[in-house]
Amino acid sequence: MKLRIIYGTLGTGKSEYCFTETAKNCSRNQEQNTVIITPEQFSFTAEKRLMQSIYDITKSKAVLNAEVITFNRMAYRVLNEVLGTANNKTNLTKCGKVMLVYSILDKQKSKLKFLGKSSENIDLSINAINEFKQHGISTQNLEQEIEQTEEKYLKCKLEDMNLIYKSFEEQIQGKYIDETDLLSMLAENLDKTDMFENTTFYIDEFSGYTKQEYDIIKKLIQIGKEVNITICADSLYTGVNPESDIYYSNKITITKLFKLADELNIVPEQINLNKSYRFKTPELKYLKEKLYEKQSTKYEENVENIYLFLARNQYSEVENVAKNITKLVRDKNYKYKEISIITKNIENYANLVRAIFSKYGIPVFIDEKRELNQNIFIQYVLSILEIFTKNWSYESVFNYIKTGFLPLDETEIFKLENYCIKWGIKQNKWKKEFHSIAEENKKEEIER
Repeated sequence: MKLRIIYGTLGTGKSEYCFTETAKNCSRNQEQNTVIITPEQFSFTAEKRLMQSIYDITKSKAVLNAEVITFNRMAYRVLNEVLGTANNKTNLTKCGKVMLVYSILDKQKSKLKFLGKSSENIDLSINAINEFKQHGISTQNLEQEIEQTEEKYLKCKLEDMNLIYKSFEEQIQGKYIDETDLLSMLAENLDKTDMFENTTFYIDEFSGYTKQEYDIIKKLIQIGKEVNITICADSLYTGVNPESDIYYSNKITITKLFKLADELNIVPEQINLNKSYRFKTPELKYLKEKLYEKQSTKYEENVENIYLFLARNQYSEVENVAKNITKLVRDKNYKYKEISIITKNIENYANLVRAIFSKYGIPVFIDEKRELNQNIFIQYVLSILEIFTKNWSYESVFNYIKTGFLPLDETEIFKLENYCIKWGIKQNKWKKEFHSIAEENKKEEIER
């Protein structure tokens, strides 16, 4: 068992350290497996960086003994091997969860003191259930807390939440798997498979962990060859004043990892990265060091690399960005792919960016999660399968035609659709010659 904590402040190359070390391990030992675990939103970028690092060191464009994975994907893989066909429970979808909680709020409304079945309370209940599960809080824990709580209103709220939580667990027990339970199930079953035995793990890009994730890390340390965890912090120990320490919450995570190591009777190896690579300009370096200081000194040099714009609204904000991108590309020979826009609330800006950037002729990729079936090519493939599963129904055939992959223009599609609606073309009628006395003059065109 071995645990290494790799720490350093912003831009000191913690992720790069992991990818480079992985690439070197792959080149030295083809039998040594390496797994890099990242949050869901970083998995694609991490895969790209891993392949680039491997190519830089080995000049190989393929690798078999290293991969990027998320905790959820690891859970599905392990549970599929350990439980296999014995696991006949259905995954509870988000929509199913909403319906179930709505049903519980409706049935228990006479017993609830604070919560009703409004949409706000449905979201509140689901979020609370998720939080309880992620942090290992059971209905028994809630009941103990209710007994010890003397504050009247808090007690009522806890009783409501406990009633909903208990009803939810009773409804899904033995029938469904709640996605929030996946990580708990992973922690319980990790030692029942040799899938990750003697594997080197790198856990990167996390700022903190839930109780479920700590349980998984503990198991990984026990079954793996080595576990490496990156933490963004200037030291491993918490200071006396949390308010002035921007890394305080990350240091709490480190403290919990040390406690976990104590339980396993191991001493974590510490790797401190203190050379900054990310911040190339003096302004950014200054901001990194001074932004959160209570008594920061004034920046005396001319500011050339940071520009502030006070916008009247979001529209003028995005339009100003579009104008600046156009200037950079036109006047300074930048490429569009060299420019990034970073925002905390992507959902508030995505549609505005699409509309305004289109007006300025700026191509844009928006890094947001979308349903797979929104992809036009997926719709095309599914529509082909649907034609056969629904026996050439009118709807399935036109879902296929309207994907835009056929050599038909809109006018032709509309003519064919009107004809098929009028004469009831469906099922085996698609396979026969079209014939209609009333529209004999259109027959050749429609047949084509």
